[in-house]
Amino acid sequence: MPSVPKIIGDFMELTFSSKICKVSVASIIETSPNIKTITFKGTVPNVKFRIGQAIIIRVDDINYRNYTPSKWDSELGTFEVVFHIHGNGPGSHFISNLKISDKVTVGMPRGFNIYKKEAKYHFFFGDETCISVFKILKDEINNDDNNYLGILELDAVSTKELNKIGLIVDIVPKSIDKAKFALEALNKLDGKVWDLWQNGYFYLMGNAKSIQTFRQALKEKCVQSKNIYTKPFWADGKVGL
Repeated sequence: MPSVPKIIGDFMELTFSSKICKVSVASIIETSPNIKTITFKGTVPNVKFRIGQAIIIRVDDINYRNYTPSKWDSELGTFEVVFHIHGNGPGSHFISNLKISDKVTVGMPRGFNIYKKEAKYHFFFGDETCISVFKILKDEINNDDNNYLGILELDAVSTKELNKIGLIVDIVPKSIDKAKFALEALNKLDGKVWDLWQNGYFYLMGNAKSIQTFRQALKEKCVQSKNIYTKPFWADGKVGL
């Protein structure tokens, strides 16, 4: 007999069936013990994907987790997500154990386009939870022949590992004082570089406190609010946002 949690999870799938589909794992690339790039394939009808939209993946009987695709092709029915494996929760456990051809329950993309296409210069700030969204942003920026810089707070991922997935950014360690080392890196930017980027577009994602601190620093450098996009994915002491 199915458990109560599974019955609840199955009921949710049935209730939102028009926005949920089943896909299969098509390929898995393990860049490092902590990073996996997984491609999924299935029927994703009538989806007009926008950069920065998130999907939900059912990771056990009752839990769902939000992820941002790093690629999406509705015509082919494929999408890709770069996962960072923390190893301390149901999401990480589920992703770590996925194999080719496994079936996965996915909620269709939601949200809006975060890419500021008209900007010539783009700047990323975040942590391991932002790798997938920064990758799709990077690809679009390169396609438009624009420019990007980035600073990521990472403890268990190296520059070399990020380079393998095509993301070239500066890495700084995390600290108790949120964004401390990231701000040091920001302040070390060459003056000529900052002259260009201060009028660019800034994507601040990841930890809520780090975002708040980094945003304040940008404001003090006279970056206008309209040029700053913020999206907290998590906060200390909370499962998710």
